[in-house]
Amino acid sequence: MSLLGHASAPGKAILTGEHSVVYGHGAIAMPVVRRRLHAYLHAASPGYGTVIASEQMQAVARPGRTPNPMPALTRTLQSVLDLAGQAGGPDWMIYLRGNIPVAGGMGSSAAAACALVRAAGDALSLSMSKDEVNRIVLDSEVLQHGNPSGVDNAVVVWEQPVWFERTTGPNRMQTKAEATFLLADTGVRASTAEAVAGVAARRHANVADYDRWLGDMGSVSLAVKDALMADNMDVLPDLLNCNQEYLRRIGVSHPACERLIKAALACGASAAKVSGAGLGGLVLVLCGRDQQAELASRLEQAGAVDTVGMELS
Repeated sequence: MSLLGHASAPGKAILTGEHSVVYGHGAIAMPVVRRRLHAYLHAASPGYGTVIASEQMQAVARPGRTPNPMPALTRTLQSVLDLAGQAGGPDWMIYLRGNIPVAGGMGSSAAAACALVRAAGDALSLSMSKDEVNRIVLDSEVLQHGNPSGVDNAVVVWEQPVWFERTTGPNRMQTKAEATFLLADTGVRASTAEAVAGVAARRHANVADYDRWLGDMGSVSLAVKDALMADNMDVLPDLLNCNQEYLRRIGVSHPACERLIKAALACGASAAKVSGAGLGGLVLVLCGRDQQAELASRLEQAGAVDTVGMELS
C-alpha cells in the first residue's frame, strides 16, 4: 500500500497551574516534542473502505460500523473529508503509532487527532491553517472528554507554550526565556476526573483554606508567566517548588511522585513538581542540560518508567 499522507504531533506537559485553573486561575502548558504520535495514511484496495488502527490503544475502527472504539477520531476524519468536499468514504488504511502513553497526562488524544487531521489533509492536498486544525482537534477533544479545557489541542497544534484561563481560553506565549526540564513518568495511572472531583470534595469541606491555596497557586502561575516573558529564570525554581507545596496541600501528590521529587532534588535539580492532574502521572524536573542524563538514571532507579528531556527556548 502506497503512503498518501504522514504527519505527527507532540505530547504536552503542564508547567504550572494544574487544578487551580479549574477555579478560574491561569495555567501554563508546554509541548513535549520528543514524544510524538504519528499518523500514516496508506492507499487501500478499491472497496476496502477506511480503517483506523491505533497501536497505543490496541484498537481498530471502521467509520460507520459498530462497535467503534474510536468515535472521536472517526468523526475527526469525517470533518477533514467534509472540509475537502470529499464525497463518500475513501479507501484508506490509517496507522496511529508513537511514544505518547495513553492516559499518561501527555495529551495523547489531542496528539492523535492533530496527526490524523494533518495526514488526511496531506493525502487530500488540503491546505489548512493552524486555526482550522485547532478547531477540528478541539471538536475531537469535546467528543473524547466532554468538557476539555482547550489546553491540549492548542499546545499540540502550535507546538509552543500556552497560557490558559477558562474565561479567555488558550493564548500562545512568545518568550525568549530558556530552561531545561526532565519529565518523568511514575507509571501510576489515575483519572483526571477523579483527581478533580477529589479536590472539589475536599474544598467543599474546607472552602476557606482551599480557596486561599488555589488563589495562591494562581498567583504562582502569574509569577511564572511574568518570569518567562521577562527572561527572569532566577525566580523559577522557588516558584515551581512553591507550586508543588500547594499541590501537596490540596491532596493530589502521591508517594510515587514524592519519591521522584526527592530523588531529583537530592541529585541537584533546582525544582521538581507534579505535572498534570496528579495522584501519580508525571513529575516535572527543572535542571541543567548537563544534568539530564544523570537525573534520568537516578529517577529510573527511584521508580520512573520513562523519562524525556524538554527545552523551553
